[in-house]
Amino acid sequence: MSLTVYNPTSGSAAEKMIMARRVETLQKGVLGVIDNGKPNSDTVLNRIVKGIQSRYPLNEVISIKKGSASHAVADDAAQNLAGKCDFVVAGIGD
Repeated sequence: MSLTVYNPTSGSAAEKMIMARRVETLQKGVLGVIDNGKPNSDTVLNRIVKGIQSRYPLNEVISIKKGSASHAVADDAAQNLAGKCDFVVAGIGD
């Protein structure tokens, strides 16, 4: 009998990562919302959005829903959020 051992590690995905710039205010901003599709994630996120809207006037809320919690946001959706939103909230449920 033989034994095969696989090494699941790989090199780093990025050489250098930096933090996103912090917005100074949420007022008049565009909020992005990523729903990962788990049960109740829409309920949790809707409450968060309502709480933000009650404190800060927003220009727009852009929401997307992932097909599955185990998959990343589609590249085109991520690019859309990055290009249009000032800040993004990603949420889970269960």
